[in-house]
Amino acid sequence: MADREDFTKIVNADFITARTMIMLVVFIEIIVQTFAILVEPTEWWTWQLLGFIVATNLGAVIIAITAQKNAEDIARVYRAVFTEDFYETVHLMTAFRNMIRDEAAKDGREMSEEMKDLSPKLYGLARKYIDVKAAQHGVIPPDPIINVNESWSGNPDDLFIESDE
Repeated sequence: MADREDFTKIVNADFITARTMIMLVVFIEIIVQTFAILVEPTEWWTWQLLGFIVATNLGAVIIAITAQKNAEDIARVYRAVFTEDFYETVHLMTAFRNMIRDEAAKDGREMSEEMKDLSPKLYGLARKYIDVKAAQHGVIPPDPIINVNESWSGNPDDLFIESDE
């Protein structure tokens, strides 16, 4: 089970801010300009600097296009998964969790011990309810169809094959 700290990390994820990006660009510019001031310009240095500028700009454009495509892919998945129903369900589950936590606190118990006590009872209640309703309505679960390979020897050791990899 995940710790509360894991959920906090997800909620408080840090992203590079525009301010940080600007500071990084200014820092790089200062380094490049300092180099340009300290080194006497020659045709060779000019071509080297031009090549550097073109390579970094082209790299930045390619990275930006890739990042945008990834963002669009994530957005598409996000919209498909995190629908209004999802958020409403999460809200209801959170409200239910908070109610259990509050009731447990009234009894002087922790949420984890309350869930350890409550979970088997809820399962038993749900299981008995389903069994009673199935009996009342004559619902009989189907027998599973199991296909056995005729070449199987019947030895359980033959079920798993070890690989040399």
